[in-house]
Amino acid sequence: MASTRYRWNGSELVDNSTSFDVPLYVGDSFLLREGMAVDYPGHLARFERMADEQGLKRPIDDFLAAVTGALPRSGAHFPRIDLTSRGELELRVRPAPSLGRTVVLSTAASDPRTEPRTKGPDIPALQELRDAAAKMGADEPIIVDAQGRIIDGETTCLDWIRQNNHYKQPDEATRKESITVNAVQQLARDAGYDIATEWATPAQLMGSQVWALNALHGIRGVTSWVGGPSFVLDESLLAEFRAAYDRLFAPIGG
Repeated sequence: MASTRYRWNGSELVDNSTSFDVPLYVGDSFLLREGMAVDYPGHLARFERMADEQGLKRPIDDFLAAVTGALPRSGAHFPRIDLTSRGELELRVRPAPSLGRTVVLSTAASDPRTEPRTKGPDIPALQELRDAAAKMGADEPIIVDAQGRIIDGETTCLDWIRQNNHYKQPDEATRKESITVNAVQQLARDAGYDIATEWATPAQLMGSQVWALNALHGIRGVTSWVGGPSFVLDESLLAEFRAAYDRLFAPIGG
């Protein structure tokens, strides 16, 4: 199934699939299954907030309503809502790729991000990190700071579990806001876990259970880190949380 790209002309979405790609100011994507997504309103609100931060001042309510109306209600898709560097608003309706339940990590060789708290502008540079990671046998590169502490992934955020605590990076870590992390941490609270933050290097996670979280795959268990520590993978706990996450899918409305 081919992707379809639509451009907002101020009153409706028109097919723009044959036009060349334009660099992004903002891009927000999510998994759409049979017309349902996890926290779809949260994705729209995050896109609107990031677009405003990037300088878009005109209202986008009509565009977002058109996006909701245009999204398919059957099948599995991975749509992306964009604000391009030309100030154009676009929707890409893409088929969902194969999904995974486990992932192999590696340490990124550098941090090429220019706008680490915004999804979109750094997609090409981050893809280069992913290509390099694949050559090492990894699925996802993880960016670390000058002290070697975990900051962010190319497409994923990390959550780790020790005893009764679910950890994530501190708020001062320069990373994108993650709707998936917020959802999983709420699931953890509901399950009786304490939520905490900590700085950690990959080596300091040795023996922990580590999960990779993003809007496409949801929750994946980390099986290994290339050239790094080994982890615990509790298959039953992973299955329990993946099932709970699946129950968060709700109709997008419209």
